[in-house]
Order: sequence, then C-alpha cells, then structure tokens
Amino acid sequence: MRVLIAFMPSRKMRDNISKVRKIIGIKVEKNSGLKTPHMTIIDNSYSDVKKVDKELGKIAKFTKPFVAKIKGLDTFVVNKKLKIEKYKQNPLIYLIKNNPAMNKFRRDLLIQIDSLKTKERLKQWMKENPEMSKKGLVNVEKYGTAFGLREWKFHTTIGLIPKIKQKEILERIHKLNIQDNWEINHFGLFVRKNGWVLFKKYYFKKK
Repeated sequence: MRVLIAFMPSRKMRDNISKVRKIIGIKVEKNSGLKTPHMTIIDNSYSDVKKVDKELGKIAKFTKPFVAKIKGLDTFVVNKKLKIEKYKQNPLIYLIKNNPAMNKFRRDLLIQIDSLKTKERLKQWMKENPEMSKKGLVNVEKYGTAFGLREWKFHTTIGLIPKIKQKEILERIHKLNIQDNWEINHFGLFVRKNGWVLFKKYYFKKK
C-alpha cells in the first residue's frame, strides 16, 4: 500500500496557502493530492499499514516538539540530471522550510520502517519516468523519491503555475509577508484511496 507520512501545517499556514491560491487562481480539484496542505516526510509503498502505524507510534513517544522557520515562497527547482518527467511542464510553488531537526526526524523514520517497504513505488516511478537517471532510481528505491537526503527540501505544495506567468505571479506573491516560526508537535499518516485519506495523527511527547 502506498502511504504518505507528513507534517501537518498550522491553521495560520493553511490560511496563507489558501490566500496564495486565491491570488494565483489555483482551484484544488476533488481527490487531488493538493486538497489538504501537508509537508511530505515520506511517500512510499509498504507491506502493512498497521505495522507502519505501530513503528510511527514508537518514534512519536520519544520525539520532542521543535521549531521550524518559514522562509517564504519560491518555485520548485529540479536537478535536470535526474530526468524526472513529471516536473518538465510547470514549476511548483511551495512554502520553504529547512531545519536540522526535521532532517534528522525524516532519517530516523526512514530507518525505522525500512524493512516494511515494497517495490511498488519504485515500479510506479519507473513507469512514469522511463528515462530517469540511475541516481534517481537508486534514490527512489531507498527513499521513495528521486531526491536524495541532500537534495530533499521540506515544502508544502501550493500548486502549479504556467511558466509564461511565473515572473508576474512571483512578483505578486512575494509582497505577502508570511515568514514565521512554526512549532511542529505532531505528524500524520495518510493512505492512498482516491486521494490522500488521513489514517492517524501522532503527537510528540510534551517538553
């Protein structure tokens, strides 16, 4: 089963995302992966969601809340050497966040549930990106994505924008002041059923 493990943005962040989408004119379709704002930690296929649930619960019990800084808005820049088909048409806009604690948490999760992963996600990537580079395929097999640990950037996807309007749109949204600090105290497990459906939330232990 394909699952998504993700941080869940605060109410203020969700409001900002809605505001940006309105300015840009992005309409979120029903059952779209964009419907619920989230910040992906892992997107991969696993043999047993209940076993994944059990391992995530263990990690949450020993993790303290931490703070991440929201830098602002930008476009998604992909390393062309990876030869990923899905990012050729339009750049993605996202809220940028980067934090050592987040990176460590992601690495810990990857290790904790590594034995439960299957080849389904890898096969899907290969089908959708037949010319993907060897490095990209190795990353997908390890992490469920073509981006390795160093290339990975935590982000919340807002939507796709036409390349021809990119400059104009970026100028408009850069005027918005959405920089802020965000305390991360939980994450969620989603399963793929005609879009992402929340399976369970996991709260970190109190400070």
